[in-house]
Amino acid sequence: MVEKPAGMTSFDVVSRCRRIFHEKKIGHTGTLDPNASGLMIVLLGKYTKLVPYAVKDHKVYHAHFSFGKKTDTEDVWGTVTDEKEVSLHSQKELDDTCKRFTGEIMQIPPMYSALKVNGKKLYELARKGKEVEREPREVEVFFLAVTQSGDNDFIMDASVSSGTYIRTLITDFGSALGEYACMTSLERRSIEGLSLNDAVKLEELDENTSGISPLSVIDPKYPVVVTDREKDILNGKKIALDCDEDVVILVNENKELLAAYEKREDGYYHSLRGLF
Repeated sequence: MVEKPAGMTSFDVVSRCRRIFHEKKIGHTGTLDPNASGLMIVLLGKYTKLVPYAVKDHKVYHAHFSFGKKTDTEDVWGTVTDEKEVSLHSQKELDDTCKRFTGEIMQIPPMYSALKVNGKKLYELARKGKEVEREPREVEVFFLAVTQSGDNDFIMDASVSSGTYIRTLITDFGSALGEYACMTSLERRSIEGLSLNDAVKLEELDENTSGISPLSVIDPKYPVVVTDREKDILNGKKIALDCDEDVVILVNENKELLAAYEKREDGYYHSLRGLF
């Protein structure tokens, strides 16, 4: 786990790790915007096969924002497109608005994002001055709290599902109060049970840095099952398991990764992907 500093892209972090560990196959489990900081989970070598099964929900963010300005990127690093006078808001107003945005909500992805429409990344279109219609997507906000920390400085702490844009959440939060809202900083503090407190700062990373157990990055919705059928699994054979979950991660008795298996209509578990 790496602590990404603000001012670098996620691709920059991956490139740095590739040079440090001399590893060609490398990936990560979730992009952070260049001006955001915080936790990144970087997978090396054969462990890149874990990406589809890695933790992705209950991402905890700590953000600052202000009222009064609207930008094309929904954060302070964009171009201001409109401004208006700021009103005063009580803590009760902030709390009540948080309740409106807690649970399953619909969110329209921002134009400045890496999502693709007709094969084009939205931010590429946005940089050309083009705006296209984006379909609202359902995301989930597990926890949301907003407090005022200065004359026009507000703190948002949020736990959200994968695919949630915090700057859009801030923009929508402001709109619900009749305000323009603009994110001024963002830090990702945890993903599921993995904490930024346990991450290595990028500048302190070297080839001797030890990583965490690959089992700890597996999404809890995929149960880890110990099996003694290692030879059959390495050959991709279907097997019977005494469980009901749709997809499981199989490990041997030494807790070494073997494969992801899926239960099919015949009642047997079939290989989805080897993880060895």
